[in-house]
Amino acid sequence: MSHDAQQGLKSKIRSGRALIGSYVTFASPEVVELFAHAGMDYVIIDLQHSSPDWQTLAHMLRAADAGGTSPIVRVHTHEPSFILKVLEMGAEGISLPGVQNAADIRAAVDAMYYQPVGNRGACGHTRVGGYNSRRSDFPEHVRRQNERVCIWAIVEDTASIGRVGEIAAVRPGADVIGVGRGDLSVALGLGGQVNHPDVIAANERVIKDVQANSGGQCASSTMIQRVEDIAPWYDRGCRLFTYAADAILLMDAARGAVDAFRSALPAK
Repeated sequence: MSHDAQQGLKSKIRSGRALIGSYVTFASPEVVELFAHAGMDYVIIDLQHSSPDWQTLAHMLRAADAGGTSPIVRVHTHEPSFILKVLEMGAEGISLPGVQNAADIRAAVDAMYYQPVGNRGACGHTRVGGYNSRRSDFPEHVRRQNERVCIWAIVEDTASIGRVGEIAAVRPGADVIGVGRGDLSVALGLGGQVNHPDVIAANERVIKDVQANSGGQCASSTMIQRVEDIAPWYDRGCRLFTYAADAILLMDAARGAVDAFRSALPAK
C-alpha cells in the first residue's frame, strides 16, 4: 500500500484535473483489479447497496492498491466505529450518502482525522498502519493519514441541497460533494428521471455553491452513463466522473454482444 499523500486521490483532486472512476457493487477483488488496469483514477466500493464481507472487502482494497487506483468506500451508516474499521482496513476515503448539513461533515472529520484535527481512534498495527509495532512510528502514520483521508459527501434531497453552501464551507471538510440524482429525482416526484431539467438545475446549484464556499478545497462530482454526458458536466464544473457501475458496464456489454450476434446472423 502506498502511503504517499502526493499520489492519493486528495492530491489529484487538488490538481483540478478531470478524474474517472466507477462504482463496484460486485463483491469481487477481480473487478477492482480490472478497473485499476483499465486506468481508472478511483473506485467506489459500495457497501450501501451491496454487501461484501469484511475479508472480501480487505481483498478488494488490496486489489486497488496493487493496481494503483484510489479505493473509496461508500458506507451505509455515518457511525464513527464503522467508518474507523473501514479506514483501518486501508480505504483511502469514505463516501457518505445522505449528508444533511455541516454537522454531518464535522462529525465525519472527527471520525476520520486524528488529533488535533479530529478524534479518530489510535492504533498503529493495522493494515493502513503497515502492521507497525514501533510506537515511535505512529506520529508519522498520523501525519500521513491526516494529509490523505478523503471525505466524499453525497446530498440527496432538497433540504440538504439548500445547505450545500454551509456543508462546503466546513474546513477541513468534504473534499468532494456530489448529488445523488436518483434519490433527488424521487424526492422531487420525478422518480428515475435523473436528467429532468429540475434535477439538473438543482445539481447546477450545488456545483455553484461548492465553488463559492469551499475556497477551492472541494470538487464536484457526478455519475454518468454515457460519453455524451462528459462535456456538459465538465463545463458545469464537475471534475470527478463516476462512470456507471460494474453491473451497468457488464450488462451494457453483454446486451451489445447479444444484439451484435443476432444482427450478424443470416436472415431466415
